[in-house]
Amino acid sequence: MPDSAPLPRLPFSRPTISEAAITEVNEVLRSGWITSGPKVTQFENDFAAWCGAQHAIAFCSATAGLDVVCAALDLQPGDEVITPSINWVSGPNMIELNGGTTIFAEVLPGTLQIDPADVARRITPRTRAIMPVHFAGAPCDLAALRRLTAGTKIQIIEDAAHAAGTRVKGKLVGSESDVAVFSFHPTKNMTTAEGGMVVCKNAELAARIRLLRFHGIRKDAWKNHGRSGKDLYNVVEPGRKYNLTDIQAVLGIHQLRDLERMNNERARLAAAYRARWSGIRFAKPLDLPTDPSDVHCWHIFIVLLAHGVDRGAVVDHLEAAGIGTALHFPAVHSQTYYRTKYPNLSLPISDDIGARLLTIPLFPGMTDADLDRVITAFKRLDREYAI
Repeated sequence: MPDSAPLPRLPFSRPTISEAAITEVNEVLRSGWITSGPKVTQFENDFAAWCGAQHAIAFCSATAGLDVVCAALDLQPGDEVITPSINWVSGPNMIELNGGTTIFAEVLPGTLQIDPADVARRITPRTRAIMPVHFAGAPCDLAALRRLTAGTKIQIIEDAAHAAGTRVKGKLVGSESDVAVFSFHPTKNMTTAEGGMVVCKNAELAARIRLLRFHGIRKDAWKNHGRSGKDLYNVVEPGRKYNLTDIQAVLGIHQLRDLERMNNERARLAAAYRARWSGIRFAKPLDLPTDPSDVHCWHIFIVLLAHGVDRGAVVDHLEAAGIGTALHFPAVHSQTYYRTKYPNLSLPISDDIGARLLTIPLFPGMTDADLDRVITAFKRLDREYAI
């Protein structure tokens, strides 16, 4: 008998787009107005209402949002921003591009959240902001960070790229944030293909963020669509061009409506992984939040390989079995630019963790059979890497 056909490749992430969203995207395409317009405004209003934020400003990416937030805070040369090194490069890059100095902090090895004790050691009179990450969808210890900044002018800029649906002490990330920046990249819990959202409390800061998002112009072009053209725009200060489009906003509107269902599915899959993990010794999942009122939105499922395990060989084995993986993330301070600029920086925990983490498949639409495929591959590997 012929061999059975190989199973299709299982990616580490796959977006879930509803037919209703696809239909409405087509309606926007036929509307004659496809750039930033009423759908972006609706998405911003829906997002603010959902998370309980006073202001929500949509962007073409979370990176763009971080850039404008740094610009709106008027970082000056010598201003320091503390952020974890186990991190995507967006936050550090935007700190650097806005003239700031990146101060890398360690993470807690069990959760990969920023370590507040290490942050405290790195605060100086030049510290302008702390940029924590709600890593993998679990909440960082905001209460500890807020204690560190109480009575100071230090801003907390939450990198909430992983945190659409994450709760801290029972409250959604964004609801009590001075500033938080969400991502809608295709791998995230909700997507607009590319996109992001900045939420904040302060009306003056929100107004400046909106201004810097689109050329420094105080005018919404779509509100004048179809008019005589007599309205003039006014550039108040130089700004970027980081607006989201109505095509993307429609996706976001529908994704937001589906977010709780999709996050519940992620949580179910994560629980199933953990229940099946018994007996696998060469890799272990990250620790769970200990506060029962904290909610993990399970953006990604990360395991840490034991010391001495060849990560490249593990990845090759999984790929041969049709199982996709990713790395979230190698330590940023080890990248060439940062290693050259900050040559004497020592972050042993981040160096160690960055060499051992591995992201495995987790997304709505995964079946129990898909999950069992992953577990079976890890158990087969465990026999080789038994320690």
